[in-house]
Amino acid sequence: MEDDRKGIEESLNNVIELPKKKSRYLSVVNDETGEVEAYIKLNPKNLGKGWIALYQNSSAWLAQQNLTGEQFKVLFYLFSKLDFDNYLRVTNKEISEWVHIQSTNVSRAMKALKDLGIIVEGSRDGLHKTYRLNPDVAHKGKDRDKNIIEFNAMKNSDD
Repeated sequence: MEDDRKGIEESLNNVIELPKKKSRYLSVVNDETGEVEAYIKLNPKNLGKGWIALYQNSSAWLAQQNLTGEQFKVLFYLFSKLDFDNYLRVTNKEISEWVHIQSTNVSRAMKALKDLGIIVEGSRDGLHKTYRLNPDVAHKGKDRDKNIIEFNAMKNSDD
């Protein structure tokens, strides 16, 4: 009887209050028992709303390119603005304001990324330049092979 009581008390220590709005929580389920073991509250302003596929080989390659801190900041900002089919429409001013570096340094960083073949300059959108990210580095969209062909065509037209 006392063993049963200890077991019940131990179980009570592990009781998890059910959330009021389940849609704002992620359930953690035990694979063996199928029981919910925890709820994780989701932050409505959480990161991760968008997605890109970043490739491991290209990540290792990027690490070997001796990019400066400013160039990496610009690159990661570009990742955050990547549209489907790897298009980018950003201004140097926008990048400068977000990553807190001078606009002239943004221009140098963009040139370095172009020289390495990470981005190519596309057609103008009004007064603004457009770019395309190399789909071998990261990709967003449905047809990566098509994006590789289009990126290489843009790159070859720049040469």
